[in-house]
Amino acid sequence: MQMMVRAYLVYDITGSAKILGIVSASSSLPLLGLCLFGGAIADRMDRKKIIQISQWMMMGLTLFVGVSISTGTITWYHLLVSGILQGAIWSFMGPARQAMIPEVVRKDQVTNAVALNASGMSIMTVAAPAVAGILYALIGPDGVYYVISALLFGAILLTSTITTTN
Repeated sequence: MQMMVRAYLVYDITGSAKILGIVSASSSLPLLGLCLFGGAIADRMDRKKIIQISQWMMMGLTLFVGVSISTGTITWYHLLVSGILQGAIWSFMGPARQAMIPEVVRKDQVTNAVALNASGMSIMTVAAPAVAGILYALIGPDGVYYVISALLFGAILLTSTITTTN
């Protein structure tokens, strides 16, 4: 949802396809450069803590952008930095989420859990932009960022209930 709203908002603010492309690509560079480090850290540290810290950081980021939109202080530079930071955060959260799967299910369920996780991510890749577009039209970009923040807070609460087998 965040990527779609950020892209739409950048175009609303600037009217520039060039800036839209730059901001849309901004999360990719940190992902490419930091994922290997994220995987190494996920192998050495408490994965649940990595995920929760990442969720808190994402929530702070979405709240900052939402408030910036609400107060009329948002610029495309904010959205560029937001994309870069989101990519950096995902570089650590993604590998930790994948690596945590065997810790939360029995050994005979790991294959199904990995498949279920991949299916969930695929469904959200298709559904989230549509939901974000509808919300953008109904409650505006700041409202969507607040919804994303609320969803992230819910994810933080749910993540805190996870118990691991190791």
